[in-house]
Amino acid sequence: MKAIQIKKDIYWVGVKDWNLREFHGYTTPRGSTYNAYLIMDEKITLVDGVKHHLSQENLSRIQSIIDFSKIDYLVVNHVEMDHSGNIPDIMRRAPQAKIITNNAGKMALEAHFDTTGWQFEIIKTGDSVSIGSRTLEFMTTPMLHWPDSMMTYVKEDKLLLPNDGFGQHFCSDALFVKDAPFDVVMEHAKSYYANILFPFGAQADKALKTAGDLGLDIEMIAPSHGLIWSGKSEVEAILNNYAKWASGANEGKAVIVYDSMWGATATLAETAMAELQAAGIPVSKHCLAIEDVSEIMPDFLDAKYILIGNPTVNNQLHHRVAGFMAYMRGLAPKNKVGLAFGSYGWKPGVVKQIQQAFDDLGWSSYPPFEEKYTPKSDVIQKFREHIREYIKL
Repeated sequence: MKAIQIKKDIYWVGVKDWNLREFHGYTTPRGSTYNAYLIMDEKITLVDGVKHHLSQENLSRIQSIIDFSKIDYLVVNHVEMDHSGNIPDIMRRAPQAKIITNNAGKMALEAHFDTTGWQFEIIKTGDSVSIGSRTLEFMTTPMLHWPDSMMTYVKEDKLLLPNDGFGQHFCSDALFVKDAPFDVVMEHAKSYYANILFPFGAQADKALKTAGDLGLDIEMIAPSHGLIWSGKSEVEAILNNYAKWASGANEGKAVIVYDSMWGATATLAETAMAELQAAGIPVSKHCLAIEDVSEIMPDFLDAKYILIGNPTVNNQLHHRVAGFMAYMRGLAPKNKVGLAFGSYGWKPGVVKQIQQAFDDLGWSSYPPFEEKYTPKSDVIQKFREHIREYIKL
């Protein structure tokens, strides 16, 4: 288990989780990585840990470069267990190491582990620590996406270590974005943002502005998940996309999400799609019977219109629609225009639950549309007219 040098005397000592297929309900068909970094200087510094079940691999990579007794600092950018799970293993081997984190990070570590005997150095945004020929500068990014989240900038190497920021749940033989298909990596970065950081757009926007205010000159971004962005063009590409995603700006697109039992709701979904396309609106359509919720959310980032269709079951939302609504509400997309539609057999009105979710999220919306059993031609025409009025919003 060898470490890999990413810059002179700075090494990747992380692990690759090829078998990961789910992360907090987020489907990860290409696995993920838990990246940690070792900086060799007068003060030897390890940045972040890894998930506990892969601890030995991380420890072996560190040991291939330096004995644990020589480590001076352990920087903890984020205490979620995929990054901190093996910190007790590290501290047992390097009890002399001082942990650099923020106050929320210290409290989180104390809540997760027995920290008796651990030494802490508490930092805040703008603080720096000299480790010899290098200076570590810190930026706290609370609620991006935990209260303790922060980023570490290695000034002399123009290297940003942002933990969960700018990452991807994407496992590859490659370590750098430049060695993989760029569009595939960016697709995974967009999916990561949509399924993990979507609720924290304001915090992401603030973090980008703070980085600008601190004058950070970034030539490499080494996140804690996925591949490393290197070179000005890659760094600018991911920073620009984060700025766009965080702004909540939409591109006038539409997203249709639905489920169907006997085809009635599917017919309405097809009708909506045709009408939107006739109006020149780009549309993506997703059937919950065959798509995972996390595969759908990236389309929400730049969409204006969100249409959700439900087939009523036992006077309730269909379970897959209900699950999608719970997942989507947790990610709290902003500035959308919603429309609920669906079918029923005995009792109408269930789609009002979808409408209520739109209201709770602060979206604009148009009145729901429901039809009993199979929609006939006159109902299809009414729904077309309903869509035409909806897209005027």
